[in-house]
Amino acid sequence: MEPGAQDALSLDEQLRPIAAAFAAGAQMACAEPLGRGLIHGTWSVRLEEAGATHELVIQKLNTDVFGDPLRLMENVVRVTEHLRAKLEAEAVPDPGRHCLQVVTTASNEACHRDGSGGFWRAFDRIGGAVSFQRPSGPEQAEEAARAFACFARRLADLPPPPLHETLPRFHDFSARLAALEQAAAGDAHGRARDVRPELEALGARCRQLAVALDAAGFAGLPRRVVHHDCKLDNLLFEAAGRRALCVIDLDTVMPGTLLSDFGELVRSSTNTGAEDELELARVDFDRELYAALARGYLEGAGPLLTEAERRSLPLAGPLLTLMNAVRFLTDHIEGDRYFRIERPDHNLTRSRVQLRLATRMLEDEDALREPF
Repeated sequence: MEPGAQDALSLDEQLRPIAAAFAAGAQMACAEPLGRGLIHGTWSVRLEEAGATHELVIQKLNTDVFGDPLRLMENVVRVTEHLRAKLEAEAVPDPGRHCLQVVTTASNEACHRDGSGGFWRAFDRIGGAVSFQRPSGPEQAEEAARAFACFARRLADLPPPPLHETLPRFHDFSARLAALEQAAAGDAHGRARDVRPELEALGARCRQLAVALDAAGFAGLPRRVVHHDCKLDNLLFEAAGRRALCVIDLDTVMPGTLLSDFGELVRSSTNTGAEDELELARVDFDRELYAALARGYLEGAGPLLTEAERRSLPLAGPLLTLMNAVRFLTDHIEGDRYFRIERPDHNLTRSRVQLRLATRMLEDEDALREPF
């Protein structure tokens, strides 16, 4: 039975056997929904044992998105164990506040499978930590970028074998464009003919970017272990919001290029409007925040960056922004199958915003390249 379902059991009663799988002998005091995530179900659970209390973050994995939860958790365990070892080697105080700790079951498994076939996992909760959706200013933006770059640097020497690709071709620009072309050609919902201006404008910007990426040497960039979803709400801060603590949401940590991480950070942080802004004139590229992100990322990455990566990173923001414009428009044409919508044409609006943001970035290439 799934927490949140409309049935006779309370949330506590539904989660109690799940908590027991990860903390045999402890008593569950209470549970409450946690976070803003849209993929997994997530709850904070307080446990009591021998007069002491501690909290777990318990998640029900979405196997519609991540079809192989065992491989997913194999990645997460390898990544967190490697990060913890690096933090300890660097003598970082209290490494448990800077790295997620997977909680295993009594049989030492990283996942618990319930009677209905659902997969669950648990982490120790990092107390007193907060997250943000947008940077409060340049200082917080710089700190966030530094933290994500340090994350990639610490994982640069993760031993073989390569991590599993939990979402194959997730940031494959060519594959995303091919999917858009296929959706428009099939036009199963009769929407493609109404978005011809968007298709043409998006195609023109993508061709412009492809030329620039080719000139920068994008095809030869090293494959690294990267996060793929570097947004502020995937980073925990200490309560005052000034010092980054821990990178979270490790489900998409897999092979890729650093452009995926820096680009997503730029895309999600520098838009002056909302992601679904109806007034496109409000959408612009915040150059001050971008410069702060670049400073932090360069400092955190340090000697990890190759010359080719330095040449290509200025294009990371437009790349991830256009990729999201493509994804939103594809989903609109296909009948809104992937992204949740709150109104008709919601995904079309999102695509227009991303196209406008990428356009403003590409119109100011000097600002993109200046920090590098």
